[in-house]
Amino acid sequence: MEEMMDKLVRYLDLTFYEAKAYVTLLIHGPLTMTELSDLSGVPRLKCYPVAKSLVLKGMATLTPSRPMKCQSLPPSLAIKNRLAQLAQELENKKNAAESLLTLLEALSSQSPRQITKVEQVVSLIEGLVNTISFIKFDLERTKQEALVAISSTPVRFDWRELLSSLARSMEKGGSIKLIVPSSGILAEAYRSENVLEWLKEGKLSFRVYGNVHQPFSVFDVRVVYVFFTDPQLKELLFSVRMEDPRFAKLMKGYFDLLWERAAPPK
Repeated sequence: MEEMMDKLVRYLDLTFYEAKAYVTLLIHGPLTMTELSDLSGVPRLKCYPVAKSLVLKGMATLTPSRPMKCQSLPPSLAIKNRLAQLAQELENKKNAAESLLTLLEALSSQSPRQITKVEQVVSLIEGLVNTISFIKFDLERTKQEALVAISSTPVRFDWRELLSSLARSMEKGGSIKLIVPSSGILAEAYRSENVLEWLKEGKLSFRVYGNVHQPFSVFDVRVVYVFFTDPQLKELLFSVRMEDPRFAKLMKGYFDLLWERAAPPK
């Protein structure tokens, strides 16, 4: 039961009290505020605000009886209503963020302290989700080539999250070279129609080399990522992103050396 309520909180953006109240209503049917408090453990004074919030979130109804009762909507309808609300909220946030971006860029361009050309920027990025978000951004700006060297203990992540960003880079004339520790790691990639098409067009190249100890990537000889992982857990701990053409040129030279030593996949 606790696990179910935890999922309601995480996936449907409910409060813990809302999750407890909804599950209680689902099990016991329509309840007065006193009954709902007794059965769910939600404090009596909070029951009406919680019930009203469930109504606003499309997951319950209030009956105009005396005393007033709250009833849960069927799960299929409740979840459908809530997901529709969350989707609309996300769309509203996206639109607001895009308008905010325009305002911030205009403000930045007017700043007397604005640096016209950034020669070097170093960022520490924590965790896999944040790293993927940064990589997507840089991939979509890549117009020439992306170079990626994977270590002998690759981290676990869904590489398909990057497909749309890779496609945008390819549309701009970009290409990618990828060094992997073994041919086996490519098995799933070969099942992707996009990957097969890019291989056929020469936009994507693989080579195998098992002695890459520090994974890294280079985008357009401009941006370098160095990835720090936990080899035992196969998880990404953090990444360092460097926007420095001079350092990127050195790392491209190192990648080219590894590429020469690597062998075509079998």
